[in-house]
Amino acid sequence: MFLFFVAYTSHAQPGKKTITLEAAGQPLIKFETTLHDFGKIVEGTQATYEFKFTNNGKTPLILSDVKPPCSCTVPIWPKEPILPGKSASIKVTFDSKGKPGVFNKTITVKHNGESGTDYITIKGVVGS
Repeated sequence: MFLFFVAYTSHAQPGKKTITLEAAGQPLIKFETTLHDFGKIVEGTQATYEFKFTNNGKTPLILSDVKPPCSCTVPIWPKEPILPGKSASIKVTFDSKGKPGVFNKTITVKHNGESGTDYITIKGVVGS
């Protein structure tokens, strides 16, 4: 509580400059799209899509983890840092074997960027 009071009062004093850590110095992940609709696919198909993204920040972007919602969805992502202004992609494969019907899978992307977490989604319908 004391630290909050000191921080609050120091910001409230006239003539003092406030130092704020802003996202300008951080990586900034920007996906071309965060949703891909496969439409109708035949059961047994290995449906694959690459989510392209760019680091629009000022420092290297590092993807620390990319978590699928289930074992039927497999992401492959770059393990090396993505430099500012550079692009890369996350390849996502959905195994439709034994999964008839509508699917909607959201993959969690953990990174050192401004938001810390982003989400990409694949969807479609598995038929025969």
